[in-house]
Amino acid sequence: LVFVGIMVSALPSVTSAEKTVVYTSLGEELSRYELDAEKAALVKAGSVTLPANLQFAAFHPSSRYLYAVVSNAGSGTLGAAGDTHLLSSLKLDAKTGALQPYGPQVILPERPIHVTVDRAGRYALVAFNKSGTVRVYQILKDGSLGEEVAQATKPDGGIFTHQVGVSPDNASVIALARGNEAVQGRAAEIGSRSTFNFADGKLTLVEKVAYDDGIGPRHLAFHPTQPWVYVGIERGSKLFMHTIKDGVLSKDALYKEEALQDLGNMHRDRQKGGVVMVHPSGKFVYVTNRADGTVKEGNETFWAGGENNIAVFAIDEKTGKPTLIQHVDGQGIEMRTFGFDPSGKLLIAANQKTMKVRDGGNVS
Repeated sequence: LVFVGIMVSALPSVTSAEKTVVYTSLGEELSRYELDAEKAALVKAGSVTLPANLQFAAFHPSSRYLYAVVSNAGSGTLGAAGDTHLLSSLKLDAKTGALQPYGPQVILPERPIHVTVDRAGRYALVAFNKSGTVRVYQILKDGSLGEEVAQATKPDGGIFTHQVGVSPDNASVIALARGNEAVQGRAAEIGSRSTFNFADGKLTLVEKVAYDDGIGPRHLAFHPTQPWVYVGIERGSKLFMHTIKDGVLSKDALYKEEALQDLGNMHRDRQKGGVVMVHPSGKFVYVTNRADGTVKEGNETFWAGGENNIAVFAIDEKTGKPTLIQHVDGQGIEMRTFGFDPSGKLLIAANQKTMKVRDGGNVS
């Protein structure tokens, strides 16, 4: 699994200019790169080895700590259960951005799929896809991890909970659950969105909204200045736009846009949507399309085709409506995530799979 995190070092470099540090992961290795924005180049500066494969990570608002969830479980619905699942804290070196394990690790009950930190930096919220639940853990004043926050009832994040997000006012938490396609005799399961009131680390369900058959939300992104929320639809390969009021999304999407370049790929095996992010300017929103299906020919396995790209949408400044303006080749298979540099001029993307691709008589 791949993680891309981007941080502007508030600490001066030797030239007294701000430094942009990019963190990426591959398996257990979490690496640090310095970004040369002028050359659009990454220079590796170090790495740290985690106890298991990184699933996701999130920065503390102070940018002094990084919280990572790791697991040796397999991915997806049918992946192996594994036996190592942890929430870890890492401290960033003030001068270099180097990461070091910091404080105690929290043992988790199963594979975590996502982690986020609330706006005040007091809690780490972890989503679990297998049980479809959300747990909350204290972040102490020194940045280390504390105890789990006891909940009155187990927070239900929905079938295959994929992301947990905290509203801009820090008063609500939204969990997205993609649901599941029918597989190996199991019927399809619907996707959903759960919204919780959030106070002192406690989650109280406000509403749970089911999505239509075949539509499964994966990630959401908040607009930086307007009450607009963009939801990337994994099962269905679309982009939805909602308004948000008092921490609750409009029940129905105001706009539903196709993310694929060729709608003929819609029902291709393993064609799905991915991460969504709003540009720092608030003028554009980006969502990935991912295709990692395979075909076998004799003893060889090849990529089955489809779209691995980024769909770029312009945002109407009055209504928030996203309008598709571009598709950009992802230059790989299964784009796991991406991020922007602070100037908003560079987008850094990470693909997570390697496959043989056949183009006519050529294989690469």
